[in-house]
Amino acid sequence: MSLISTKTVASDFDVDSLFSKLTLEQKIGQIIFAIPQKNDSELKSLGRENKLGGVIFSQNCSKNSFTYFSNLNKLPNKVPVLIGSTSQQSINCLDPNFSLLPDRYNLSAINSNIFTFNIYQEIGKINNKLNLDVYFSNSLSIKKDKGFYHYGFGDDVINVLKNNHAAIKGLHQKSILTGTTLSYDFDYKKVDDNIKNILTQLVKDNIDILKASREDFETPIFRKEFIDQLKDSLNYNGLIASGDLALGINASLTVDNAIHALQNGHDVIALSAYYTEVIKGIALGIKKGKVDTILINKNVRKVLELKAKKKSYITNYTPKEDLKAIKADTYEKSVTVLNNTDSIIPLPSLNKTSYQLVSIGLKGHEDSFGNTLKMFVDYDYHRIEQPSFSTSQVNLLFESCKNKDIVIVNIVCHQESSKHRYGVSYATEQFIEQLQHKTKVIVILHGAPDGLRYLDKSQNTIINYSTDKYAQEASAQVIAGSISGNGKLPITITPNFVVNKGDKIKNVGRLGYGQPNQVGIDGNKLNYLIDSIANHAINIEATPGCQIVVAKNGKIVFEKSYGYFTYEKETPVTNQTVYDIASVTKVAATTQALMMLDYQDSINVNNSLDHYITNTDTTNKGDIKLIQFLTHTAPLKGGYYFWGHVYDRDKKEYNPTYISPYKKKGFTVEVTPDLYASDTIKNAMWDWLLASPISTRRRYTKSVYRYWYSDLGYYFLQRVVEKEANTSIDKYLAKNLYEPLGTRTLGYLPLKRINLNRIPPTEMDINYRQCLIKGIVHDPSADLMGGVAGHAGVFSNAHDLAILMQMNLQKGTYGQHQFFDETTLNNFNRQPYTRFKNRRALGWDKPPLKGDEGNTSPLAPKSTFGHTGFTGTCAWVDPTNSIVYIFLSNRVYPTARNNKLAKENIREGIQSAIYQAMGEELPQ
Repeated sequence: MSLISTKTVASDFDVDSLFSKLTLEQKIGQIIFAIPQKNDSELKSLGRENKLGGVIFSQNCSKNSFTYFSNLNKLPNKVPVLIGSTSQQSINCLDPNFSLLPDRYNLSAINSNIFTFNIYQEIGKINNKLNLDVYFSNSLSIKKDKGFYHYGFGDDVINVLKNNHAAIKGLHQKSILTGTTLSYDFDYKKVDDNIKNILTQLVKDNIDILKASREDFETPIFRKEFIDQLKDSLNYNGLIASGDLALGINASLTVDNAIHALQNGHDVIALSAYYTEVIKGIALGIKKGKVDTILINKNVRKVLELKAKKKSYITNYTPKEDLKAIKADTYEKSVTVLNNTDSIIPLPSLNKTSYQLVSIGLKGHEDSFGNTLKMFVDYDYHRIEQPSFSTSQVNLLFESCKNKDIVIVNIVCHQESSKHRYGVSYATEQFIEQLQHKTKVIVILHGAPDGLRYLDKSQNTIINYSTDKYAQEASAQVIAGSISGNGKLPITITPNFVVNKGDKIKNVGRLGYGQPNQVGIDGNKLNYLIDSIANHAINIEATPGCQIVVAKNGKIVFEKSYGYFTYEKETPVTNQTVYDIASVTKVAATTQALMMLDYQDSINVNNSLDHYITNTDTTNKGDIKLIQFLTHTAPLKGGYYFWGHVYDRDKKEYNPTYISPYKKKGFTVEVTPDLYASDTIKNAMWDWLLASPISTRRRYTKSVYRYWYSDLGYYFLQRVVEKEANTSIDKYLAKNLYEPLGTRTLGYLPLKRINLNRIPPTEMDINYRQCLIKGIVHDPSADLMGGVAGHAGVFSNAHDLAILMQMNLQKGTYGQHQFFDETTLNNFNRQPYTRFKNRRALGWDKPPLKGDEGNTSPLAPKSTFGHTGFTGTCAWVDPTNSIVYIFLSNRVYPTARNNKLAKENIREGIQSAIYQAMGEELPQ
């Protein structure tokens, strides 16, 4: 989607006709390019009188003057004034809604001119939107500092040439005149071949304006010899402009400098003051023979010819969401890992390592780096607003960092001057050097690379060349291992930090963050549709609140929470809220464990139960194959009334053989804070289950019965897992899956890890437990087993469940761990009984077969796999489109009889919204 607008300009005019009508002062005015200062009434008057060639706005812009000249150019019968900007900062000054785009070092670090072209096209579009005609890019400049020339895009000449070409082409394709600055004392004969090649290429690329830069307080006027070289040797036909000749001097000297500039061959004069004095002074100079009339006329024609090229045209402006995606993508590609001495980038472990984050130089700004890093690891935090800090703060930092495994120092450099050490204070430098003797340290610099000269001894160093929010987020994700770091340092800073230095750090497949438009999803549409459906669900009281995560191509592009824990609206749901995921446990726990054991050749789903649990061989369950339990084709009933053995609903009495109202010897299995089950309850439930009758429903083959959804199979599967793993399923998964994944909420028995205040209640259980269920599993039978069951009991937030599903999308790999392989996943994701109208894979639910009522969006492809949960949850993986979708809620509060979530197809509707935001349409 594009925003379309027509740029409004003055009508075309005939240069010869207009030239002949101009007075001498009007002609001279056409070669004046003004730099407005606040509300400049003199400039406005000159504009009205056709005595002004252009106005160039700096980052300290005059909005009043900008509005005036923009409107002036719309008037008929006026000589238009060229309007320009000197940087993205000046555009932001003119339009505060404009968000700065990656430039210069962020672009040259990528070493791909495609990004530069795209960014400069966007700069061209915003210039068009503001009716700006000229853009001066500092990234194209050639300047001298302390006797050495520096190029805007860095020290690698080949890289500079490619980026210069792409930048100019991007601007020109949007009909924006392009300018830059050169050192005022540039001498083409004396510079080396690299500099000659760069300047020659700028000329070949048809750069429109070359302007003299002010250095060391010298007058910014090119030498006559250099201008002659430009025009004669290089055949440069663009405008040659002086720098600001009025800065810091009086009117008389400004006039003298202007005349001198014209004598040297400049086409236009840049001024920030004394406009009228200069016009009159040049007129007097013509009269006295100091200035050649023929030269003035030639210069005026060059300016008028540029103005005559201005036309009305239609521009497609990039929507805000697309710009976010462009920014995020560019900043991701520019992250540069300069060294990784301790091999701790990316972080080797997310939850077995102690971390400290120290962010320096934030100056009241949001810590975007820290906020993103928090999505991956827990850390102790120290925030320092200013670049420098006291000795007492240093001592405090050492005390807080001394016992940490890894300390991450985030330096945000808002300073770009050597006077302020480019934002890297002496205190910061010393702190890092000393801390490295005590523990491992990762240093991240956000800002100008010049600050690296004070970090030369850093052992693990990353730079992203901007303080922008998206740049900081990208750096954090490289450290976390969700994106790769492939940037190259564009300039040489020290012998350790030289041009093109940069380690290639590959991402380890951890789920990261991104913008929807980065992955082909319309962000505006996605947000609108999901917001509408989620808010509708809450308004009709289908659920008091919910969490939603959408990830595509390894990036979470939507993560949002809605509503409250209850309809009393006391505690809002946040992204840290932890839900009971109910039957999603079947795939988040039991199926995962079976896949891992299958990968290790410890189980085979085609074996029968008695192969693993030998004492079942004399029961009516022993010959049932594991695959039948997984596909709900075993001859089992839908459930078993375990509570009938322990509770008399008519008398409302608990059987003291199995239940105690308090914890005591032999009764340590907590059901609720006021109910404790016998330590033998699990074995008793197992015996009851084994002794239960089997179903008599239709049988298709010797072992395959008609599909009937049942929790009971997962009691048997849990026993198989625990037998082969030689431990309980909760401990096996915590150690071998959930912890290595880096999850912090996913698992059984949440109150052992998570504060009760983070967990919403599920149901007011008036049937068995006689209390509000909160922090314990909603399923009564799973609760009777102590909260750990094959079919229910797992809690999670949407983020951590998405991590688990992302691992499945990645066919068993995640964060340098291999949990199973593609063959294993394919084996469990196959649908063996579709001929019997059974859509189920092994453990996994699938999209409906023809004529079936399923649990997915009609737009979800057949490859999709996942599961739903009774409490109002779902987790779906779409390998065709690399999508993970998670929905968590407590729709059973206060009663499970509330089935509006299913009746209104809320979960399916939100899943459909993802595909609709990708351009797909729902079937009629």
